[in-house]
Amino acid sequence: MAVVSISRQFGAGGKTLGEKVAQELGYRFLFETQLDTMAEEAMRAAGKEPEPSHYQSLVVDLLTNLAPSNFMDRWTGSSQWDEKQHIEALTRVIQGLADGGKVVLLGRGSQFILRHRPGTVRILLVAKMKDRIDFMVRNYGMEQQQAVRLINDADKKRARFLNNFYPGEPDEASLYHLALNTSLMPLQSATSQVCRLVQRLEG
Repeated sequence: MAVVSISRQFGAGGKTLGEKVAQELGYRFLFETQLDTMAEEAMRAAGKEPEPSHYQSLVVDLLTNLAPSNFMDRWTGSSQWDEKQHIEALTRVIQGLADGGKVVLLGRGSQFILRHRPGTVRILLVAKMKDRIDFMVRNYGMEQQQAVRLINDADKKRARFLNNFYPGEPDEASLYHLALNTSLMPLQSATSQVCRLVQRLEG
């Protein structure tokens, strides 16, 4: 049972790709805000930092209770946990999800948390800035200036967050099984490539 970890530049179409890949493979799809919520709920439910064995049952319970969340929540929300606590909980939640297999994870350092886990396919999605802006305008009805501000803010936050797991350049292609440029290929073609790679791994 494979696990797909998608890391992406904001506006490159990572959430859309994740949803399409999960649908075609029959996998579960979880994006950043959901993973953050699961980590915080796991900490809250345990009352302290839980032991790793607690996470498998917590993951199952939380998956059935997660409400849909707007993609903007990731940038406007706040956490009651300090970053170290949150990353520790997030790491265990992602590991618990990976143990169950058949899941597509978008972001939150999953490509590094699961870096040495057999059966994990790590995908990097990039695009030119112009195309990222156009994607946000076209798919989320944003004004161009709003899209630019959001992308720049997201890039800074992503780099800062991923520095906790991998100091350096998180978009270095050698860290991934597959690096895809959505400025040069449509998302459906990217989806097909990812699915074929996962199916070969499973076979």
